[in-house]
Amino acid sequence: MMQQRRSHKKSRRGCLNCKKWHTKCDESGPPCNNCTLRNAKCEYAWAKGDKINALVQARKSPSGSSSASTTSNAEERSLSEPGGLVVKECRRMLELELMHCWSTNTYKSLCSVPEDHHYMQLILPQEALRYDFLLNGIFVAAALHRSTTAPEAEARGYFNVAMELYDRASRSFRTHLERMDPATYHVLYIYSSMTAFINIAFSQCNFSEGSELNTLSTVAVAFDLLNGSVNIAKTDFQRLLDSPVPIRAYLNYGFASTVVLHPDARTALSRLSNLNELYHTARYQGTTPGDELSAAITPFSDTVSTVSSTAPRPGEDAIKLLQLCFAEQQRGLLRGFAFVFPGGAGPDFTAAIKASDPMALLILMHWTVLIDLAGDEFWWAKKLGKRLAIGIWKAMQLVPPSSSSPVLLAPEWGESIAWVFTHLGLSEFVRA
Repeated sequence: MMQQRRSHKKSRRGCLNCKKWHTKCDESGPPCNNCTLRNAKCEYAWAKGDKINALVQARKSPSGSSSASTTSNAEERSLSEPGGLVVKECRRMLELELMHCWSTNTYKSLCSVPEDHHYMQLILPQEALRYDFLLNGIFVAAALHRSTTAPEAEARGYFNVAMELYDRASRSFRTHLERMDPATYHVLYIYSSMTAFINIAFSQCNFSEGSELNTLSTVAVAFDLLNGSVNIAKTDFQRLLDSPVPIRAYLNYGFASTVVLHPDARTALSRLSNLNELYHTARYQGTTPGDELSAAITPFSDTVSTVSSTAPRPGEDAIKLLQLCFAEQQRGLLRGFAFVFPGGAGPDFTAAIKASDPMALLILMHWTVLIDLAGDEFWWAKKLGKRLAIGIWKAMQLVPPSSSSPVLLAPEWGESIAWVFTHLGLSEFVRA
């Protein structure tokens, strides 16, 4: 009886040597792993690294050439055209540039306290030499950062390189996550946190097209990613505390007291808390606004009104964390503390955002005030607050009237939205 041939996955885009040797190519080159082990010249029949080659070609363009040659060079540099085989040195030079960008500038956008700098600038790149997903993650962040500062001809190249490397990093990360062990614990945690901000950075680049509603979807994905990071931390938080990640130093700063909140923010968040409680109170479901509703929600005090309930209202924890974020922004010790909110608000709150729940969207809208302030310090969050707030407002307009709570018709609901847009400097939405 003839033995049945064992099936296997073919490498469709492998190098020429691997095809000749009839071995499976990892397609990571040039050089691929097989060619590296055999010290062989690695070549591909297809245009391996077109995006990187296009970037290199663009940066070599002479500025003083004639119009005819400029047109010719521009066609050669087109990102839509094959760039030919990219030699190993070109890729390595680009990687060196991106690592330099990370270690001199980009890493700062992920630092909150002074102790973070040593870890992000020195320890993380050292760890990245052992884990390819982390190394590619660093390259992605740096490439996106460069795409926001480079000339347009180069910026698009950096963006495309970031897309290519992010795909590689994601595949490797999922593989390592499935077999997480003590040695990989803290690097998996850091990378999972980085992906949330990388995801936002992609939407911030000039070459990422989309409306404000797309920004809302992007932020919802970032919330999911940070929830995943929190889940990794919960696996063994003590081990994370004992790892090189400076979480212990971060916690030593303590948290700001909400008692000293600015009166304007206190009033806005108190109003938000009252609206949330009324929104989720069963006795108001299916009714129309009347005297009982007006009496319950006006006037607003600095303390949350009490409605009998044994369980916390949905969104209640998110509002408490939001109050802490506003207090910390006022204190100014933990830089970018507002970005703790997505992971701390929890998966239920994230699910409510994805379902376009009006109350969850209103809470998220208040968060945009803090994100707008953070945009001055974090390049990947520049103008994010305004775009996200507009996206939330548009999503609210799409909520079916039949599913709306009567609380949405109360004057205080409109006042909350007006407060947000006033602080964002979007006066046209206040008038609307």
